[in-house]
Amino acid sequence: MIAARQEPRHAIVPDAIRPDPLAPPRRGRPMTGAALLCLVAGAALVIQNAVMGAIVARGTGLTGALLCNSLVGLSLLGLVEVWRSGPAFPLRLAERAEPWFLVPGLLGTLVVAASLYGYRQQGATVTVAMVVAGQLAAGIAGDAMGLTGRKGGLGPDGSLGLQTWIGAALLLAGAVLILRGRGPA
Repeated sequence: MIAARQEPRHAIVPDAIRPDPLAPPRRGRPMTGAALLCLVAGAALVIQNAVMGAIVARGTGLTGALLCNSLVGLSLLGLVEVWRSGPAFPLRLAERAEPWFLVPGLLGTLVVAASLYGYRQQGATVTVAMVVAGQLAAGIAGDAMGLTGRKGGLGPDGSLGLQTWIGAALLLAGAVLILRGRGPA
């Protein structure tokens, strides 16, 4: 019997032959750091909305809870960027700003507001299922149109192969089952 050659676990690989970190993961690879971070972020959203719901219950209203959320995030990001880029960062940002820079903030506020409202009206399970279903549909469209920086298109050389479509169908079917299983609100 011939033993299979095993690569050392901590081999040093020159940068010239290191795989592209932006390339899509190969089949059979373990979860990447980006996928793990997204998984943690998904769990953090549930905690965030539960805490924001408690803020609303203290009489601040939906807008007050959203404002607290935004102020904390804005303050943290501002401090990090000033530390990273220096105190002139706000001026450089203002010089480069264009009106369409407002769109992500508006969409982010919509996502947080809809999630908070959904948690209070229908609970975390249905809200998360519907948000993920919407993200999945938009993600497929964005990948197919090349809006996400990934190679667009359909088929084996694009990012939307058969496994992607099967996974999307299963996820959407799961969202529908969760929604139907909850009954009328």
